[in-house]
Amino acid sequence: MNDFLRKRSKPALVTLGLLSMALVGVGDYFATSQLLEFSVFFLLPVALFTWFMSRRAGLFASVAAGIINAGVNISSPTYFSHPRVAFWNAVIWTVFFILITCIIADMKSLHVRERELARVDSLTSAATRLAFYEFAHDEINRARRLNQPMTLAYLDLDCFKEINDRSGHATGDSVLVAVAKGIQSHIRRTDMVARIGGDEFALLLPNTCKDAATKLLGKVLDALTHTMQHSGWPVTFSVGALTFLHPPESVQAMVHRTDELMYSVKRTGKNRMRLEEIAV
Repeated sequence: MNDFLRKRSKPALVTLGLLSMALVGVGDYFATSQLLEFSVFFLLPVALFTWFMSRRAGLFASVAAGIINAGVNISSPTYFSHPRVAFWNAVIWTVFFILITCIIADMKSLHVRERELARVDSLTSAATRLAFYEFAHDEINRARRLNQPMTLAYLDLDCFKEINDRSGHATGDSVLVAVAKGIQSHIRRTDMVARIGGDEFALLLPNTCKDAATKLLGKVLDALTHTMQHSGWPVTFSVGALTFLHPPESVQAMVHRTDELMYSVKRTGKNRMRLEEIAV
């Protein structure tokens, strides 16, 4: 349900929220005449407005629910002789809805923050494996709909272990940060770079043919090599890249084939790039 509602447009959510509030109001009217409590179900539209729209929308929904509750109470024979009780109950419910709105809004903020932390590598600010797999899955589906090529490159740092052993992990971290920034500064907004392992990065290039990928990856490697030499870090790069003329069957299949290509580079000398094109 959460995934379904997240994909709805704002007008659709407003319509659904107002409809649910109207239905709860009708139920509250009939329940009140039978001395039954139904107002608690206003929490459903209040929660919908707060979680899927905003805190402000939730507050408006809370006040609207309180007004509807007051109208239901006043129109009910139960409160004819005690109108003040009707208003008091409506005020209590409104305050309750507002408190719930604040709690839900804070929970959503924490949820969004945790979601972001799970998708951004804390050291390099590159995407994490989780974010990469989600992005790759969406791009495969998009490429399949539009019949577009895509290129995936795996980049591994040669001699990175020696950097950690000789200069310490702080220097190793600096190398990783420099690599991530170097890649990010040479790619498009539609591309993604992710830190897949300790010293391994993945670069996904949607709608990119082999020739375009060769040029882009060449620029990236030139920039990274210059950075390593300028900083005095004896690090080189082994890169395996695959251009898929047709989208692969799954992210796992795409990753597996590209990873194998990258390791074939490492086994045959390192410090070079191998880019291939496949039709399936």
